[in-house]
This record gives sequence, C-alpha cells and structure tokens, in this order.
Amino acid sequence: MEWNEVTASSAWDFEKSPVVQGKYVKKDTDVGENGSNMYKLEQEDGSIVSVWGSTVLDNKMDNVGIGQTIQIKFLGKKPSPNRKGKEYKDFAVLIGNE
Repeated sequence: MEWNEVTASSAWDFEKSPVVQGKYVKKDTDVGENGSNMYKLEQEDGSIVSVWGSTVLDNKMDNVGIGQTIQIKFLGKKPSPNRKGKEYKDFAVLIGNE
C-alpha cells in the first residue's frame, strides 16, 4: 500500500490575490474561535484552498452546491448600512457554466 501525507490547506489571502476559483468540495462549520464557516475549493492542480466565511460570503454560498465550479472575488471594504462608522468585506460569488 502506498501512503500519502495529509497536509493542511492554505487559506485564501484575498488582499494579496482578490480572486480565487475552483471546484467547491466541502464546507466546514464552527471553525476557529469565532465558530466560522470554512469553504474548501479544489484547484486545477488538485490542491485545496480554504476560504473563511463571513456574513456576506455565507449568505451567497448558501446558493452554491457542492461540486460546482465557482469564483470568489473580493470587492473591497464597504461602509456598513447597519453599523455607523463600521465597514464590512464584500465578495462576489460566480458559478461557472460548464
């Protein structure tokens, strides 16, 4: 039997690279100290990239099914309509038409 080492996936740094894409393969819930969602995207080379959830991203990802090829774009920080003087991170989620 051949063995392959399991390694941790790298987390997407949206400030360095504002676009990530891949096949949506998994959603982990209650991750980290804030109990966030984490989305796993499989890249063309087979590697996995993890994407931390947020209120905006979680709401959009609710409309994406496992197995779909998606692209997530960081649109920048926007002023919060509900919390004066605060900002939120905005994202666009696009589904590929294969």
